[in-house]
Amino acid sequence: MKRILGYLKVPGKTILLWILLCAAVYLIFLIISGYYASFRHPAYLPEMHSGKPESYLSGGNQFELKNPWYIIQTDQNGKVTVKSIAGEIIVSDMIYYSAFNGVSENWGLDNMTVNLRNDSTISIAGNGPLDISIDLLLTVHKASPKLDIKVRTHYSLNTSVRREALVFKFEVPVSEVYLKNRKVDIDHFASEYWLQREGARFGNGSRSSLIYHTPHVSSLQLNTEKRMLFVNLDFYLDHPYIQIPYQKDGAGKWIDLSEEDYRAGAEKENDFSIYFGDLPKVTPRLMSVPYGYLSGFVFTEHADSGNIKTHRAAYFGAEDITDIKNATGGFAGHKVPVTKSVFYSDTTNWRPSGSSIRDDLNKPQFLEFLDRLDSTGLYDICLHTPEGYSSDRKSLSEAIEFMKERFNTCTWIDHGMYPGQINRESFVCDGLNPASEFYAADLWEKYGTRYFWNTADESMNKPEASIKKEIRELRFKNVSIELWRRYRYQRRYNGLTFTGSVLELLKGYSPRYESNSLQPFKGSSFPTPLYWQNHTRTREFYSWTTNYTEDYRAFSTAKAEDQLKKSKIQLNLLISDWGIFVNHAYFVRNRKGHDTLIESEGKIVINPFFDKILEFMAVKRDEGDLYLTTIRDLLNYWISLEDVSFEYMPSGAIKISNGNDNSIKGLSMALNTKSKNIRINGEIADSRQVEGNTIIWFDIPGKSSVNLLIGQ
Repeated sequence: MKRILGYLKVPGKTILLWILLCAAVYLIFLIISGYYASFRHPAYLPEMHSGKPESYLSGGNQFELKNPWYIIQTDQNGKVTVKSIAGEIIVSDMIYYSAFNGVSENWGLDNMTVNLRNDSTISIAGNGPLDISIDLLLTVHKASPKLDIKVRTHYSLNTSVRREALVFKFEVPVSEVYLKNRKVDIDHFASEYWLQREGARFGNGSRSSLIYHTPHVSSLQLNTEKRMLFVNLDFYLDHPYIQIPYQKDGAGKWIDLSEEDYRAGAEKENDFSIYFGDLPKVTPRLMSVPYGYLSGFVFTEHADSGNIKTHRAAYFGAEDITDIKNATGGFAGHKVPVTKSVFYSDTTNWRPSGSSIRDDLNKPQFLEFLDRLDSTGLYDICLHTPEGYSSDRKSLSEAIEFMKERFNTCTWIDHGMYPGQINRESFVCDGLNPASEFYAADLWEKYGTRYFWNTADESMNKPEASIKKEIRELRFKNVSIELWRRYRYQRRYNGLTFTGSVLELLKGYSPRYESNSLQPFKGSSFPTPLYWQNHTRTREFYSWTTNYTEDYRAFSTAKAEDQLKKSKIQLNLLISDWGIFVNHAYFVRNRKGHDTLIESEGKIVINPFFDKILEFMAVKRDEGDLYLTTIRDLLNYWISLEDVSFEYMPSGAIKISNGNDNSIKGLSMALNTKSKNIRINGEIADSRQVEGNTIIWFDIPGKSSVNLLIGQ
């Protein structure tokens, strides 16, 4: 009591203690709330209005189709319901959603008309914003639990699309989610997923539904809490694209043109299938890489500042090794593939011999070097644009034709385009502009150049928030979130202990990007397309992504051993996450900050620490875990998967069809079962057991089908 009275006599101390107590409580609150918030990730799905659009209110004159597995009902207002044969609702709504530039987001269609086209097909038509017209065909299969959905969109006006989707509201819970890395979630679901074109399963038994492998839509997204599936017919984050206009001052500004821009009169078609009712318990998932490998890695090399000595050092181990058979290390020494870009000509007249194909025609050392690489079949040799500056039409045509005839080139890596002054024939500059003197698209089409490095991800996405900025703007909870995020990054990606992670935070460490182009650290909701087409901006060409430039900066410093350890940790994580990484690097530069090469005893050699990384990767490849490949071979494989289809048969068999003209070698699938008795056309498939999954692989000829059966 005396102590209390004492404090009352000195109110300043009491106030100070209260301030300190409140500060401590606030700090604890920030730490705890920041910790939990650091696990949450941004949402990329729109909120559905609480009230359904008037046109979707149930009306009379219902149309009904059914087969032995499900019943589909559609009323005159376009409301779609799918039920089990017992009459239990599986899907309570299918709603069209759109978000166009200059127009508010919209749920539903106006002027709906519904017709029973025949005994298996219902047609639904309606109008959306900007006078677009939507035609839907719902086709019920009599001998299969499949429902086919086709969507035709006609644009009456010029329309810039942020998102168009068919949204399904399920009345049964999510039971399996097929992730973009080809793993499966069966419990502890995230609230939101971007699924690439994989899929999900809902419910169980006769009241279940499955959607999987949807190559003819933009992407799938899932809200697990609201049981809503978004089948994106077009979503601008699925096909990012930037355009760099000419800038005399070299300011390096770019324009985001990710949204597809449909001209008046244009049409778009999408189709996909959903299964309802009793289905096989196990869904085969197409792996991202063939032959039972778990993950994939692609080295893409930018040709800047190379010469014959640095090329030989990077690929053969040392500058004085001229024959690939004598390689002591480097890419060729470890048989590690590379998508290797080169310059065709050197108009600067200052680069040393071996910097381009045509600079030493009297003694073609560089071309002979490339021929040796090409003879192995491991290297995807392509242009880094033809030269260091903008190419005229004659030079451009000559270079693209030569690369096609000599190396069967189908890949392209832009060079020098960022400032906006040079290399205007680049994919992100004027190469796609028919009105420009640097137009190249017709030549790419003529000579089969299909796969283009797309810089959008590197330009748009930043790796971390600024803690200093958050403090200046008094956003202390954001500071706590970012610190926890960096702490978890240290633990996961650098293998540090609690103490080590805290020490790195105190040093002001800022995390680098992930060595995984699927970017799992950014969460399941984050869209991470690996390849795509943006039809209205980039025609029928395919884009492929990189996330950042990997310089291997620490390999010539005192921290080289540390960095080697961290690099191995990240490669092991890539494998355990079933990830894909497309590496953007400069292996032949031999300048400070690009530490893949060093000078030793007066000659240029491969940096021994980088060589140990290549050796480690080769071991992981030989163990069957890490698929080392090129852009050409990986995109050829991915595009071939688009013509693989599945039929879930009443017998329990799964029919797998290859619609390509060519065979697919090592077609690889993961099945959520430990059974080794998995047969393809009655024969036991090659397989391996990984994390409760059986991964199988087999060859499938073009235009053919096989039956998959899972035994006990």
